[in-house]
Amino acid sequence: MQVWAVGATLLEGETNRKVTMQNERLQEVFIYIGDKVAPVNKKWWYALGIFLVVLIPFYYLAKFGFVSLITARYQAPQIVYTAAVKLPLQIIDKKIFTLSPNVYAGYVRIKNINLEWGVPSLEYTVEFKTLGGTSITKVNGSTFILPSSEKLIVFSRFTSQTKPDEIAVALADTHFIHKPDVAVNLELERTDLQINPDSLVIAAGLKNLMALTVKEIDLPVTVFNAKNEIVAVNFTSINDVLSGETRTFQYLWPVAVPDAVRAEINPQINIFDRNIFSTPAGATPFNSSTQPVP
Repeated sequence: MQVWAVGATLLEGETNRKVTMQNERLQEVFIYIGDKVAPVNKKWWYALGIFLVVLIPFYYLAKFGFVSLITARYQAPQIVYTAAVKLPLQIIDKKIFTLSPNVYAGYVRIKNINLEWGVPSLEYTVEFKTLGGTSITKVNGSTFILPSSEKLIVFSRFTSQTKPDEIAVALADTHFIHKPDVAVNLELERTDLQINPDSLVIAAGLKNLMALTVKEIDLPVTVFNAKNEIVAVNFTSINDVLSGETRTFQYLWPVAVPDAVRAEINPQINIFDRNIFSTPAGATPFNSSTQPVP
């Protein structure tokens, strides 16, 4: 204990000695400065004070002038906001077919040329009229239109005592939405066209190559002749198509279509519908495979 006390006392004495030396050095510096300044005439001190007083407003005036000069020449960059230009939908084709006496069908084709924008719900009114303008029947409905695609609206069969000669189409206000980041992967298989003396039958299969179940798939079909003219149209849909599943379907025309040579089926999924996809029962998005089920 005595040794520790002696060591502490020595340390404290060393610290006090250093502090005393520093104070002495400061006193020497101030004495030296005082000796140098003492011979200076008081007039110079007065001049220095006046100079400092004048320098302060001069500094602020110079600063204000410099800022004003820079501000006058500075032009802020222009922020240009350009809204995405959405081109209107186009009605590119419409036609009426006579299936049998007093039985008719028809279609309307609408084209969307916007690459990134589609319509989740389009209200429309289609009216079948005579050449004199007499209304025969009117159909109201709604549909979706995908980006950069065509929508075929099919009126597969209706009866009328008066022959319709023209179609009038009215589209409601169009509300475009940017397409979601969804990769649709469907494969059309085994399209078979059967031309019978009194009917036309088209059968096909569709395979879902996605990892998700699809709630509904629209399947409009267009039938062409050798001149690439549309001679028949039809529509069907399939529901709850599982991942990896191949679903078969068919179209039937109860009339002869002798000019038919090929059929074009255009599967479409309403990707704007958040409930259109689901995971299989017992699976989650984390363990669903992206490969088709064998």
